[in-house]
Amino acid sequence: MLKKAAFVFFMITAPLAGASHLSQADVDALLDACEASRESKLAPERVAVVERCMREEGLDQGSCSEKYKNYGEATTGAIRKLGKYYDAPECEEAYSARKHFKLNPGR
Repeated sequence: MLKKAAFVFFMITAPLAGASHLSQADVDALLDACEASRESKLAPERVAVVERCMREEGLDQGSCSEKYKNYGEATTGAIRKLGKYYDAPECEEAYSARKHFKLNPGR
């Protein structure tokens, strides 16, 4: 059990080990890289979902584009849903670094 706990601790803290040398500008750049990575994956999916909407729902492109403009983004409300591709390595690194700075302001 102790080995498992040590492994879990290591897996949680390992991504933060190098975060102490990052500046806030570096964290912002990591967050930008995360969003760029997500958008590159979401863009073709949005095109496909708009095309499917036009084909199956009979709506025009503008209506379908408006309907699905937030496709893949996080949602809140009665059903909360995390946005797609936040599990990409770029995003995990960025959010680990951001968490580090929130927990350790000024470092």
